[in-house]
Amino acid sequence: MSTWKKVWGSLEIPWGAQVGSLEDITQKIWIQNAWTAHAVQVRFCNAYGREPLVLERVSAGLWDREKKQVTKIVPITADGSERITIEPGTAFYSDEAALSLTPEYDIVISAYFKSAQKIDSVCQTWCAQGFRTSFCGGDAVSSAFLGMQTTLQVLPSFARDAVPCNAAAGINGLKICTDRPPVTLACFGDSITHMGYYFDALREMVQRHSPGEYALLNYGIGGNRLLFDDCHVEEIIGHGKCFGQAGISRFVRDVYIEDTPDTVFFMEGVNDCTHAFAFGCPNEVPTGEMLFNGMKQIIETAHKNKSKIYVSTVMPFGCFGEPFREKAECIRQDFNQRIRENSALADGLIDLDKVMRMPNAPDKMKDGCHIGDGVHPNTEGGRRIARAIFEHLFKGEMR
Repeated sequence: MSTWKKVWGSLEIPWGAQVGSLEDITQKIWIQNAWTAHAVQVRFCNAYGREPLVLERVSAGLWDREKKQVTKIVPITADGSERITIEPGTAFYSDEAALSLTPEYDIVISAYFKSAQKIDSVCQTWCAQGFRTSFCGGDAVSSAFLGMQTTLQVLPSFARDAVPCNAAAGINGLKICTDRPPVTLACFGDSITHMGYYFDALREMVQRHSPGEYALLNYGIGGNRLLFDDCHVEEIIGHGKCFGQAGISRFVRDVYIEDTPDTVFFMEGVNDCTHAFAFGCPNEVPTGEMLFNGMKQIIETAHKNKSKIYVSTVMPFGCFGEPFREKAECIRQDFNQRIRENSALADGLIDLDKVMRMPNAPDKMKDGCHIGDGVHPNTEGGRRIARAIFEHLFKGEMR
């Protein structure tokens, strides 16, 4: 029996300000595929926009890895219309589109922005191995080729990032209709999840181990905290709105609103340890006990929804010697100790603090494993994190 299953998803980030505009340009989202299916649905989203978002035409096609071109292009419609309007605060799936998928081909979703569209929120990835975006001028929805323009060329607001991102507007999910529905693993957390360096590495390991049997969904938000909503940060776009609602507030909305993942991996808390100090919010300094109680609430919610949940300790984040580091480190150590002492509450503990800390400086991440800030894993750090998660979930049966 055929079943609809979500196989790709990325959260729309609430910037709280216009980050750019798109006009007479086609956005192409390339998504790595590992599944067999006979139909697709695309999820449209304008949850944080202040004006309707209009996509003049949308299509989906197969990316031929050998020929480097898009084939089998089919139109994507909503309520029978090729012109799709996404009202502010809404999200919905397209009509069913017949598209035969096999693991030999990836997926490309193309959307044409004809008239000028203000962009207030986007999905983002930095690793860009599981999905990435490109742009080309005019209506290229039926084109066999990907665009040559990057996110930074069409949305230069994101040039401030130390690592260039790929961003997608108006589209944030994909479902497939398949006779072999994959098991879903939802990764929930902050920028360490959101950036994709461990997430994409884990996805590759899982697919090599069990081709087509799993789908990973990324529910990370950069700057997100477990207990408190976004901090006000004067110097960034939208003054910090991009950090989103507290993890305990958004967990059900982001992870369970569409489907129930079989397994959840939870890793959050680094920003709770530091943001209140760094951004002048003295009333939002948590204790380790407060963080543990928040994590316990997440675990209980996952179990109530019949998902298994695996949790991680908070990894080291010391680097620049800010005056608040000692206090922040005390919170991290207290939280981590409570996680270890109560690991039986979850279905498993993956102690990434032990994996990533320097042996002779446990408050710091290992050299060569971060992007230079001591907090965010790079490709090598992401690979080590992914291997630790993989070996725990799959009992070390690496192929």
